[in-house]
Amino acid sequence: MKQVYHPNAVTNVHIRKQIKESSLTNFQLAQTFHTSPATISKWKNRETYKDKSSRPHKIVYALNELEQSLVVSIRKTTWLPLDEVWEMLFVYNPQITRSSVYRTFCRNHVNRVPQQEREKAKKFKEYEPGYLHMDVTYLPKFEGNISYLFVAIDRATRSLFYRVYEAKSSENT
Repeated sequence: MKQVYHPNAVTNVHIRKQIKESSLTNFQLAQTFHTSPATISKWKNRETYKDKSSRPHKIVYALNELEQSLVVSIRKTTWLPLDEVWEMLFVYNPQITRSSVYRTFCRNHVNRVPQQEREKAKKFKEYEPGYLHMDVTYLPKFEGNISYLFVAIDRATRSLFYRVYEAKSSENT
């Protein structure tokens, strides 16, 4: 496979090999190849002539696993817009940002409302305030503990309330 270089790259595999095998000083090599002494030092000390990957080795997410699971569960059960999901979570944790909620949507492929759900939303019946719709969702195990997400939606105002409990009981409902 042919190596692809950055458009502004000054060195290539052949030049890097010459640098590695040369007995000239770093400053002399830098002048010869029109680069910095730091670049020369980097290629002299490397074992290989190929570029290293620049991707991060560990991705650190802004939301912890439980928060990500809550975001996805709320979205899948209600298909509320991004801002409404973010505002609900923001009340309980002001550190949560709108963009972290959106990135969680994208990562879990819930950033677009499916066509079937869009059509259901259009057929939403009119209700008097106080009519509640309840849903319970199983959350993934975290540190060996099972959790349940209870979601209550007032059908008239579309106000949403949720709580996470460790037991699925009538008291929690």
